[in-house]
Parts: sequence; structure tokens; C-alpha cells
Amino acid sequence: MRILLLISAYLILLGCQSDEQSANSEKLSKLKEVEPSAQTQPQERPPKPAADNASAGLYINQIQFVGSHNSYKMAMPEGFVKQLLKLNPKVVEALEYEHVTLAEQLDLGMRKLELDVFYVADENQFLVGHVQQIDMNSNCGTLRICLNQAGEWSKNNPSHAPIWISFNAKDEEILGLPDPEGFTPTAFALMDSIIEEVLGDQLIRPVEVADLNWPLLNDARGKFIMILDEGGVKRDMYYEGWQQRPMFTNAPEGHPAAGIMILNEPIEQIDEIKRLVAAGYMVRTRADADTREARDNNTSRRDAAFASGAQAISTDYYLPATHFGNDYQVILPHAIRCNPVTAPVDCRVFGSN
Repeated sequence: MRILLLISAYLILLGCQSDEQSANSEKLSKLKEVEPSAQTQPQERPPKPAADNASAGLYINQIQFVGSHNSYKMAMPEGFVKQLLKLNPKVVEALEYEHVTLAEQLDLGMRKLELDVFYVADENQFLVGHVQQIDMNSNCGTLRICLNQAGEWSKNNPSHAPIWISFNAKDEEILGLPDPEGFTPTAFALMDSIIEEVLGDQLIRPVEVADLNWPLLNDARGKFIMILDEGGVKRDMYYEGWQQRPMFTNAPEGHPAAGIMILNEPIEQIDEIKRLVAAGYMVRTRADADTREARDNNTSRRDAAFASGAQAISTDYYLPATHFGNDYQVILPHAIRCNPVTAPVDCRVFGSN
């Protein structure tokens, strides 16, 4: 949101966009969906062995793993970068990250993905991108394409630990840019239907873990957890009737729909994260944000994230930040490890994927 406010303040001065940029935007809006066939230092990842009996008796809230932030994101178009650099280089710095394909991320051990979706009512679909018009380059252009890519990888790797996919429902209005369509009950119903269509038989659903009854890791292999990462009106709109919904929400502690919490500041919130994790909740936090930690090679936030016991640690740098002249990286030796807060003392998941 901080980035969006900065963009809003400066884009009003941009005026009309170039013909090339307008063409790119029009091309994206008409995109047709096709089904596509804590060690935290840099290291060569070992081969992934098959799941063994080491994790027998371990629940999915007793592990920890790394995931990517804005997992779809490719580099911003050069024309928009040049315009923004003239106005505010800090905005560009915050957006200076990009990702390999979803399948490559999953191969590297990411077990949490994040998608930003824009509702397009007249096309009955959702575009996937970061900021309308100016930052919409994506490794998977629509929700259905992204889910199909994750599902295809899962079929080829059926013993994987559960994969989280979280969603931001993007409808912020930014001065100087086209207004996106707002999210309504109809939009969320369509989103649910696409999720059900593509991954329905692989979902761990909110109603299945009421009262924080998480499944065993070995029973949850090959499955997905969907999370709507929203608060306020959109969250409340969605978790009405949560027993029939495929996505978890960032519901308040004690709410019957509560299971997964989003607390993105592991240094300031470490005690709260530890408390929630110990109480049985699953938590997502962030090891870095806006490229700051990677530019400074500052690992304090990363270290706090791992120590907090948050199950999902989100980063933009599962690959080393060599383009910033250092080796900042957030990765584990294997896809999952024993959770430092909740795992039993005899926990062992070495080699697990």
C-alpha cells in the first residue's frame, strides 16, 4: 500500500502514456486464457529425495518453509521505469525485483506463492499483475493459468509438502491510472469457482481445520492451502459463509474462520507471532520488503522471521541478490524444516520436500 500511495502522488504528473505502452496495456487486457501444459545462506540445493517416514506424526503447523512475494512478477516495462525514475527513484527501487516461473520456484523449494488478481467482469476472469497498467508483466497472466501451472507441477511432484497460495484482491484506485473493478460477492464467487475447477480435489479447506485441527504432514502431501490476504470490507464479505469457501482469510483470533494469520513485521511482531504459533495458528511473515534488506544485505528481519516460528517466510530473494553486489538470500537446505516453536524435540524432516 505504501508503494501504491507513492505511485499515486507522482503518476498524476505523467499525462498520456506512449503508444507502445498503451499497446502493451491493451494486449494484456485482452489476454486469453490457455491451460499451460534455517539455512539462509547461498548454497547449491541438494536433490529432492522421496518423502520418508521421518515426518510421521508431524502436523503441518509444526513445519516451516520459505515462499515468494508477488510470485508472478516480471520486470516492469522499461518505458514506465524511465518515467518513474525522473519523478521518484525510490519508487522504482521498491519495485526492482522479479521472479522465475512458478514451476522453477517450486523446484527451488518454495512452498508459498502469492498472486495479485484484478477482476475483469466482462471477460469472467482475473488478470494477475502488480499495479494496473504500469506493472502488469507476469509469468502467468491470469488466475486460471497460474493455478494450472501450480497444479501441473504438483502432479509431477505428488509427495510435496502443502503449497500455500495467497491472493491480494487488487482494486485500489491510483490517480493517473485506470480504475480497476471493485471486488464484489459476484467476483469472489467467480474466484472460488476457478479455484474449485483447477485445484478443488487438492484443497485443505477452512471447514476441515475448524478449531485449529491441522492435518498430519504425510496426509497433506500433494495438497494446497488457499488464503485471501485481505482485511476490512473485502475480508468480511468473503468469510461470510466461510464453511463453504475454499480460501482461508486473515480472520481475527478467536473467530471460527480463523486459522491463518498474516503478520508481516517479524522484528516488531515477533512476540505476537510466537504466541499465535504456539496457540495453534499458522502465520505468514516477510523476511524482506521493498528491496531494502537485499540492498543493505541486512539479515536482521530474515533472522527474526525464522526465529518467530511463522510457518511461511515470504521473500523476494530465494536466489542470491547478486545484482545488488551481495549474497543476501532467504532459503532453507530443503523445502521444509522443523518449526522452531511448535515442533516436538524429536522432530526430523531432513530431506523432505
